[in-house]
Amino acid sequence: MKKLLYIILALFMISCGSLSKTLNGGQVAQTNYKEIIDFNYDYNFALIDVIINKKKYIFLVDTGAPTVISHQIYRDLNVDSAHSTNVTDSQGQSNNQEVVIIPDVRIGKLVYNDIGAVVADLRNVFEFNCMGIDGIIGANQMAKSFWKFDYQNQKITITDQLDNFDISSYRDSLQFYTSAQKTPYVLGFVNGVSTNYTYDTGFAGHLDVDRDIAAFDKASGYVKYGSSSIGLYDVKDSISTRTIKVDSLKIGGIDMGQQIVELDHGSLIGNDFMNKHDVIIDWSSNIIYLNKLNEFEKAEKSAFGFQTRFKDNKAIVVALIREVNLELQLGDQLLRINDYDLRELNDQTSCDIYNDLELEDLKTLDIIYMRDGKEYSTTLKRVKLIE
Repeated sequence: MKKLLYIILALFMISCGSLSKTLNGGQVAQTNYKEIIDFNYDYNFALIDVIINKKKYIFLVDTGAPTVISHQIYRDLNVDSAHSTNVTDSQGQSNNQEVVIIPDVRIGKLVYNDIGAVVADLRNVFEFNCMGIDGIIGANQMAKSFWKFDYQNQKITITDQLDNFDISSYRDSLQFYTSAQKTPYVLGFVNGVSTNYTYDTGFAGHLDVDRDIAAFDKASGYVKYGSSSIGLYDVKDSISTRTIKVDSLKIGGIDMGQQIVELDHGSLIGNDFMNKHDVIIDWSSNIIYLNKLNEFEKAEKSAFGFQTRFKDNKAIVVALIREVNLELQLGDQLLRINDYDLRELNDQTSCDIYNDLELEDLKTLDIIYMRDGKEYSTTLKRVKLIE
């Protein structure tokens, strides 16, 4: 269930000089440090433990966003707001948010002093609440160090010395430029057309391409309509998105050949690309070093043709694939998926099922659903959409 809707936590803001100074201020208290920490990768994100004001929280590590704290952490800190700014999420939805300076953020044994952060409640979104996410360690904070992501062993190494890594085995590298909040952007090519990708560890997917960079009308693929993905301000309904196979895709000097990409969320590089590598991000020289460990998936795609999401403790069909012939309709309530009973849910059982149910390896689904007060049952088979 947790992979049925994309989660994209890219955040964008109009940054004036004083705001940039606040976001990019602060420092690591230590020098000559090398800290290795564990991360949880159950949701295709790096989730780490963070200590603020002597309390432990779970934060998502996100190069596509600035550091974010919840309203509860803000109240506990009892600090004044330094700015108010408009923040736009990956769905194009925006709101005014406070920006504060956190006196002390601890990651492992490292102490970050006077870090700029946006105040926003991720717990207001069902999926983030189930993950237990209290905030984000963003690019503005990460850029003060060198960060290595070891996805195979779920370890992050943070250091102030690039020499602490043996980069001689890293066969690929990507040059990047940054936004005011230090988010990395790298150059790529899709079917020979150039585009700039956000290197976004807050994107759970593989690759997303801006539909406006080229005409993709003849590309094989499929259309999904309904809700598309989840951002800081929840989902945006009534969105039509397209998934296609492109003939050629390059990121920097990495030639990936044929690839499946999503359209309509902007050009993003996500964790399903990154987790095939050991990754080192060097903000001092604007270079991402990549040591490829696993091959990319084949350029093929199959699905059951629907996506669901929990709303008010009900499992609701929120998206459908046009090319799959289904009895389901948008708004149907799912009452059972195989052995999972979805009839009488509460906040805890909704999260338990969200955290447990995984459909990716299944070939068939037995479903009971309700529409207009009447129950129906059907068996769905996985359909190959791109091959």
